[in-house]
Amino acid sequence: MKKTTVVLSILASLAFTGCSEGSKKADHQNSPEAVAETIFKAAKTGDYEALPAIVDKDADSDSKRIAAVASDPAAQAEFKKYFEKGKLNGEPMIEGDKASVKILFGPEGDREETFEMVKRDGHWYLKSF
Repeated sequence: MKKTTVVLSILASLAFTGCSEGSKKADHQNSPEAVAETIFKAAKTGDYEALPAIVDKDADSDSKRIAAVASDPAAQAEFKKYFEKGKLNGEPMIEGDKASVKILFGPEGDREETFEMVKRDGHWYLKSF
């Protein structure tokens, strides 16, 4: 009986861990704003783990470079320089499964740009900028 309780406790723990990981992905990709904020947060904190997951498989080369930052230490300083002062610049324009998110970025945080995003299977991804 005691062994069964231990096994059930372990299974319950694994189930909750799995749910939290799924929620974590959903948190990064539940809105166009969340995707943009994930990029800015990665630059501020140096935690680049989420970047590959938020870039669309058919993304442009600039967006793919953002995804590559997670595995390219040489690119991380440049990424940090351009995105750590990044912020949203207005409300996103969402039309169906596509969104445009105006941002400010750059070394001074004053360069205007637009992230283009796409929604696939309920999650938002960076497509171009």
